[in-house]
Amino acid sequence: MDFKKLKKKIFISIIFGLIIFAGLAIYSDFNKILGILFIFDYKYLPLILILAPLNYCFRYIKWNYYLKKVNICISNKDNKLIFASALAMTVTPGKIGELLKSYLLKERYDISISQTAPLVMTERLTDGISMIILASFGVLIYDYGKGILFFVISFMLIIIYLVQSPKIINTLINFLGKIKILKKHLESFKIFYKNTYTLFKIKPLLFAIIVGIISWSFEGVIIFLTLKAMDTKISLLASVFIVSFSSIVGAISMLPGGLLAAEGSIFGLLLLMKIPKDIATVTAIITRFSTLWLGVLIGIIALFLVQKKMFIMEETD
Repeated sequence: MDFKKLKKKIFISIIFGLIIFAGLAIYSDFNKILGILFIFDYKYLPLILILAPLNYCFRYIKWNYYLKKVNICISNKDNKLIFASALAMTVTPGKIGELLKSYLLKERYDISISQTAPLVMTERLTDGISMIILASFGVLIYDYGKGILFFVISFMLIIIYLVQSPKIINTLINFLGKIKILKKHLESFKIFYKNTYTLFKIKPLLFAIIVGIISWSFEGVIIFLTLKAMDTKISLLASVFIVSFSSIVGAISMLPGGLLAAEGSIFGLLLLMKIPKDIATVTAIITRFSTLWLGVLIGIIALFLVQKKMFIMEETD
């Protein structure tokens, strides 16, 4: 993997993110936003900033559980660094860049990508299901986004049904194996499906969804606390709904990190809930920094440490 190109893509996403923040600030009157920052109750800030990392901790529990389910055993220290490194890739479309975990496991432990890619895919899918469950309560109350939620739920159910239908998938794999260019990958396809099927069994699926509901609820509290710090109130349910729904919109937009789509959803939903434009802007910026850019920063640091470790290993070989 070309780490230079990777860093360049992350840098471009950061610039794009800053442009979006600047655009929101200009649209909402920059002077008013500065005034809000002066009255912001900063005692809430440490708690706001710790909520997303708490989400990562619970997601790590799920990732570690998945590794054990497919009988992959690696150093705990390496595992944490590899998991954290992938946070840098949350600025990729649909977070597909989190397959970096599979690449690093291949480089460090020579574990085939076909073995670990299902873990990343299932991790993202179960996160999506958890967010749908969290968002659905808000949709029922606020009557907003039913069409989007119905589309996403339908897609998820189709995926789950197909994965739990070995006859259909094995027929498809055997068909692909007859294609000359894909024939050499037949065994990889079988390993990929075997691990995917294992993770989609009822017990692992329910465990992952429950952990996901807990972990993503932490991020849902961020808007609640941010508004509270500006002496503005919405319900905790509304806060969880906004963060969950905007994350879903960001994911299906396939934009890097859901940029623009997620910020626009947070901002728009806050306006629908009668939150003043300038306060909605500050809330959207703080929320996205906490739920996206803080994770990217943690990921970049972890990626640097992993890269440094791999370089040292190459030097000693």
